[in-house]
Amino acid sequence: MHFILKSHKGGRLLLLKDVNWNSINVCLTLAASLFIAGLSAQPTVNSIRFHSNKETVTLNQYNNDFLIDETGAKYAFNRKIIIRSELSVQEIAQLYSQIIRVQVISKIQGGTVFWITPKEEHFFDVFSALTAHQGIISVEPDIAPVRKLTRSNHEVQLKEVYSKNSLLSSLKPPFCDSPVNRVRVAIIDDGFDFSHAEFNELAVLLEYDADEHVLDASTTGIVDYHGTQVAGVIAAKQDGIGVEGFAPTSELIAIRQVSTWTSSLILAFHVAKLMKADVVNCSWVLPFLSDITAVVIKDLASSPHRPVIVASAGNNRQKACEVNKLSELESVVVVGSINKVGNLAEFSNYGQCVDYYAPSSVKSTSLSGYANFGGTSSSAAIVSGIIARLKACGVAQPLSQLHLFENIKPAHSVLNFRAKKA
Repeated sequence: MHFILKSHKGGRLLLLKDVNWNSINVCLTLAASLFIAGLSAQPTVNSIRFHSNKETVTLNQYNNDFLIDETGAKYAFNRKIIIRSELSVQEIAQLYSQIIRVQVISKIQGGTVFWITPKEEHFFDVFSALTAHQGIISVEPDIAPVRKLTRSNHEVQLKEVYSKNSLLSSLKPPFCDSPVNRVRVAIIDDGFDFSHAEFNELAVLLEYDADEHVLDASTTGIVDYHGTQVAGVIAAKQDGIGVEGFAPTSELIAIRQVSTWTSSLILAFHVAKLMKADVVNCSWVLPFLSDITAVVIKDLASSPHRPVIVASAGNNRQKACEVNKLSELESVVVVGSINKVGNLAEFSNYGQCVDYYAPSSVKSTSLSGYANFGGTSSSAAIVSGIIARLKACGVAQPLSQLHLFENIKPAHSVLNFRAKKA
C-alpha cells in the first residue's frame, strides 16, 4: 500500500510505502501513555503520622537515616516502632510477617509499651498497618531530634558560687539529725564517676545505660562530667572535706542516657519505676516529647510510692513551656534559677511551666576533683537533694515544706506567672 503526503516545505511529496499501521497504532498509544504518566507522576514520599503533645505530627522521609517535619527539623530514625497496647508479645509478633522482633520496654497502667523491629524495607508498611489496628492504642516511630539532651549548665557563667551553709539559710529547716527512712534517688544523666572520694560511702543500688542496655553507667570520656556533678550536689558525703551533698544517705540509682531516642527515654523512666525511686532528677532540657513517653512519665509519678520527678527549666532565657517539653507535664516539678538577691537569673528559662526557683552555681564533684557547677541543672539538683533529705526525715509531703527555705522560691514569688502548668 502506498500513501503520498504533501510536505509543507517546497511542496515536495513524501512517499510512504508499505506502512504497517498496526505497529504505528501500538507505538502511538504507548507514547501517549508514557507522556500522560510523565505529566501526572509525582515522586513517592514515605510519610508517617502520630501524636505528640496532643498534636498530630507528620514526618516525611528525608533520606535513609533521617525524617523531617514541616518546619524543616530533622529526626534520626532507626526504623523501629514504639507502640502501646494490651496485646501480648506473641500476639503482636504474629500480626504481620514483616515484624522481626518485639520487646517490652515499659509496663504501665492500661497497657504495655513495646519496641518493635520490622524488616527495614517494610518499616513504613508496618507502621501504617499498626496504626490502623484496633488492638493498638498508639503508635509512634523511635526517633531522636538531631541534637543531644541539652544539659542545663552549658555555657553558663559562674559569677556567684554558693557554699552549702549559705544556701541552706532557712527559718526552721525540717531536717533531722539522723534519717528515719531510706530514700532512693534516680539520676538520669550522661555518666557517673563513683570512684571519686566523695562517693566512697555512697550506696549505689543500680547502674544502667539506657542507650547501650548494659548494667554500667560509667563515664565514657571527658564529656561525660554532668552526671558526676549532679550526684555530688545530691549525695556527696558530709565529712567537712571538699563538698557536701544534701542527702548523702540516699541510695542512688544511676541511669546513663546521652541520646534523645524515644525508646531510651522510656526505658530510663521505666528503670526508675522498677527500682522504686523516691526522687527522679532530670537536669536537662527535652526539645521533643512523644505522647507515649509522656504517659510513661505520668505513670511513674502515679506509682504507689509517689516519686517526685524534678527537671531543670533550661538556660535559654525563654519560656520553659516552649523549649523544654518536660516542663509541660503536671507530674514534673520544674526548677529555674535565681541569683543571690532572689531575682531571676539572667540565663534561666521562666514562665508558667516553672514551679520553683533555686540558687545555682555551687561547688560539686567533677572528673578532675571539684568544679563549679551552674545553670538550672544545679538548681534542679539542689531541689532534688532537699526533697530527698526531707523524705529521709519522714516528711510525707516534701514539696509543701520547700517554702521554709529562704532560697527556694515558689514561681509566683519571683515572676508574675502561675506556678502550675496551663
